[in-house]
Amino acid sequence: MKRSSAKNKGFTLIELLVVISIIALLIAILLPSLAKAKELANRAVCSANVRGIIQSMVIYAQSNESQFPSVMPPASTSYDNSAGTGTPTVNASAPAEINAIYSTPLEQGNPMACMWLLVLNGQMTPKSFICPSDPIATSPSAEFNSTQEYYPNFGMIGSATSPSTTGEGESYSIAYPWFGSQVGAWWNDNAATSDLPLVSDMAPADVTGAGNTNRITTTAQSNTYGPYIYNSGNHGGDGQNVGFGDDHVSWETNPYVGEAGDNIFTYESTVPASGSTPASTSQTGLTATGSGATAPTISVDVAPYDTCMVPVRNVATGAW
Repeated sequence: MKRSSAKNKGFTLIELLVVISIIALLIAILLPSLAKAKELANRAVCSANVRGIIQSMVIYAQSNESQFPSVMPPASTSYDNSAGTGTPTVNASAPAEINAIYSTPLEQGNPMACMWLLVLNGQMTPKSFICPSDPIATSPSAEFNSTQEYYPNFGMIGSATSPSTTGEGESYSIAYPWFGSQVGAWWNDNAATSDLPLVSDMAPADVTGAGNTNRITTTAQSNTYGPYIYNSGNHGGDGQNVGFGDDHVSWETNPYVGEAGDNIFTYESTVPASGSTPASTSQTGLTATGSGATAPTISVDVAPYDTCMVPVRNVATGAW
């Protein structure tokens, strides 16, 4: 009896290429949807972070005569737009750090130090200040210093022209809290209203400015540089989460969400524009200087009706 044996038949090269092509096509179709789903999830986490910051501010205010967390106002006409100043205290305890913030001029006019008080009081962790869509600050700061490597609040040692590339930092800005030599009347739980922005994704600096470090002033809404310059850089320029005085958070595709439709990322009173430079009224402001000899100079309006988010960060280089 004669036996017959069947030979095993494998894929031909053409068949294999067809399968690979189909897989590649499916990946190309699915990737944008997956990326969009991931960004939507990131926005949800970011929104929860912003709401958590405002709720922690309210808790802080309940023990501090209704005032939201604030370090000393600027000593002169400048505030510090960078993370930390001076030499950090090694292995300091939370009470020691808080005492240093209130008793030394090193943190005067530092908006980051205002938020850092929430960390030192144990109400929040540095991780809560990181937006998962932030391309610059990708990991939380150390809460306390074990070496001289860290600034005492939100960041690694760096300068405006040579920012830290290690990723530590924070992703959010707060409404400018000072008026002259005191805390502004709006920086108060009793004054916070549903239309008053308190916290937002990191305010952008104007990449068209000298040295790429100037704050946006009156850039028109339909500018030629695209939304990346105009919105926060945290979400690819698509928009920003903004938290208001009643702790509700909304996703906004442009920054005209201040009181009376003011632009929260400017230091002048602006109204929504359509294809032209917004109408503006220049106000008395302060000068913001970051760390380093070649730090940026940024003027900000402190009028109560003109909400202005600080600190600001260059969305292309990460420079404060």
